[in-house]
Amino acid sequence: MWIFLDIDGVLVPEKKFNSPVSQEDLLKFDPVCLKIFEDVLQRYPKILVVISSSWREIFSFESIRPLFSPSIAKRVVGVTPFLDPKIIHQYQYLRYQEVLEFLRQKKALDNPWVAIDDIRDHYPPNVQVVVTDAYNGFDALAALALELYLLAM
Repeated sequence: MWIFLDIDGVLVPEKKFNSPVSQEDLLKFDPVCLKIFEDVLQRYPKILVVISSSWREIFSFESIRPLFSPSIAKRVVGVTPFLDPKIIHQYQYLRYQEVLEFLRQKKALDNPWVAIDDIRDHYPPNVQVVVTDAYNGFDALAALALELYLLAM
């Protein structure tokens, strides 16, 4: 089972930017959002996390992974691939295509997965997405939605 995780609007809520953010705080997750997310993951030890966020364009995987607690960080296994810039304009749902390419590369297209994102429109309507409120990030409501999805799997 895979979780494809966005970061801005999920583990970094927009409310973080209501006041100035120092340079060293830019590369930090909201501790409340992170705890709620990790509390769900602790109950499902076989789930692997893949970063699908635009953070992968700015920060290296090696700098993102340690932002999680050690027990969860070892289950954060990579980032979605960058697609050929010559063809990305062909896709309505670019982030979804990146997820599919990751699964193709891992020979895991038949594996269950869910995306967590604050923008539903990154994925087609028939795809399971836990949508967070961008201002608040991953909260109790998002945790419940994720938990219900995982229980059904």
